[in-house]
Amino acid sequence: MNDLQQLIYDIARILLWPVLIAAIVCLVWVLIELGVLLYELWLRFRYRDLDALEVRALRARKAFRDGKPRTAYRYLQENNYSLVVVRFLYDLIRNYQTERLAAKPLKLLQEYEFYTIKRLERTRILVRIGPMLGLMGTLIPLAPALVGLASGDVEALSENLITAFSVTVIGLLIGGMAFLVSIVRDRLYSQDISDMEYLLELLEGSDVRLRSGRRLSKTGVWDSEEPIEYEVADEDAERATIVTLPETPDEPLLPVAATQAGGAGPRSPQRAPVSPAGMSTVGRTDEGDGLTFDDPSMDWSRDDDPFAGLGPVDPEGTDDPKPRGAGGPSRRR
Repeated sequence: MNDLQQLIYDIARILLWPVLIAAIVCLVWVLIELGVLLYELWLRFRYRDLDALEVRALRARKAFRDGKPRTAYRYLQENNYSLVVVRFLYDLIRNYQTERLAAKPLKLLQEYEFYTIKRLERTRILVRIGPMLGLMGTLIPLAPALVGLASGDVEALSENLITAFSVTVIGLLIGGMAFLVSIVRDRLYSQDISDMEYLLELLEGSDVRLRSGRRLSKTGVWDSEEPIEYEVADEDAERATIVTLPETPDEPLLPVAATQAGGAGPRSPQRAPVSPAGMSTVGRTDEGDGLTFDDPSMDWSRDDDPFAGLGPVDPEGTDDPKPRGAGGPSRRR
């Protein structure tokens, strides 16, 4: 054996221990990944429900539109059947609380697609590395085993062959378990991505619903959609409510004297009763219904009337520029 062959033989003998250590580390690694996979499967079989996902997403959307974000966050956090979905919802809620970018949810979905690929790469690497380490652990001890066979050292031969065959088994075990984990996780993560897309569509998509999916009664009437109800979170219940202003009434604020029955002419104005506080009680009832416009009796004198300078009022409310007949009421000047 020349010097070059001796150098290669020494390098191979030196690599034996790193290969054995790497095989043990990969075996522990794949066992951990297998345990995590079993936990992920248990979470899905125990908690995943597509109908529940729809209800939570619809309630969260309604809570967002009603101005109750904490209630919406609580419903989103109930989707805890997957580690990937939980991390995605955490980042989504943080975006709603801080940045509030319209395009950020779609970008988060794409980022988690790459995140699932990254997690799959761990076991996919072990699928290749496991058999490679097993092959290296098989071939490296064969050289000293052949040397022992040539020298008649049966003990050295048996020890090296035992090491070689043992590392081969460990390498194949690593590759097989890693392949199983990769195949199952690929399906699980594809399902997670589909669920996250569906959740975003329910949260921020349109409200259009096909009527063909609803039931038709015997009378030919479509079933009405059930109203979405949710429980308000404590933080949203304690928030101050905004007082809404009343709507603008359709009747004029200054009532006009109505004509008497039979069209005999306008009634004589009467003085409206005044309360001790100086406020008019026109239109108020004893039951306390508030201000109404049923009683137009007001006492306006020409000196007190702020609209007296505008001229007489046309009861017909016309702006016809044509002159009227004699005796008819004149237009507003």
